[in-house]
Amino acid sequence: MALREFIEGLRVPPPPSSSAGPTPLAPDLLHTLGRLVPSDVVVYNDMAPLDRSSWSGSDSLGSYDTLEDYADDDADDEFFDLFWSSVCSHPDRTGDFESVITASDFHTLNEWRSSPVHTAFRSEGNPFDRELILPLSAPPGHSRRVRFIRVRGRDFDDTDRALATLVRPHLLTRLHTLDMSSRQVTALTARQRQLLTLVARGYSNAQVARTLGISALTVRTHLEQAYARLGVHSRGEAVALLRPPRL
Repeated sequence: MALREFIEGLRVPPPPSSSAGPTPLAPDLLHTLGRLVPSDVVVYNDMAPLDRSSWSGSDSLGSYDTLEDYADDDADDEFFDLFWSSVCSHPDRTGDFESVITASDFHTLNEWRSSPVHTAFRSEGNPFDRELILPLSAPPGHSRRVRFIRVRGRDFDDTDRALATLVRPHLLTRLHTLDMSSRQVTALTARQRQLLTLVARGYSNAQVARTLGISALTVRTHLEQAYARLGVHSRGEAVALLRPPRL
């Protein structure tokens, strides 16, 4: 039932946006994820850790859902002071944005409870014991993840990891739709995004065709359809349009 509701939630049209900033995942969608992978709270973060800044964020409790609500200079300073020594930074430190990880992969519960990060959360009145992190590939300058949190109780297991892995492609598609909608651009299909990712890396049509095992004519057709969706006329214009804003 939770999986069905999650899929239905992905069909909800993106909210209207008056700015070109990243749009967070809806609290209702995160709440459904928290039923699929049982959690006390599910948090979505879109950060720029190298700039020690936050793009946007949301959680399943509806505590914040806009950049203005999310951004807090003092909280950001404390968070990023601890970020690179925490489990949360593992994808950024290793470049592995595919593996679903848990806090217990890296330390015991007692080690976690005596860590500076846990102490900081405890001082803010938000301590928790268990965390599962679903890293999400993101445009340059962004670092995205969904965090499943259990305040107390049993740890996340292999079933939880498998369910989190299952929803990743759906979340990536949703985030792409939100990114494009916030910039008043029609969202691309998964195939069109795949082709334009290679084009942005400097691949020629022939190289894209060889990489994906399709014909050069098919590549050209897909690109022409992508250009039409984006309202551009060349690969350079398409790449420039899809490049996200920097903080």
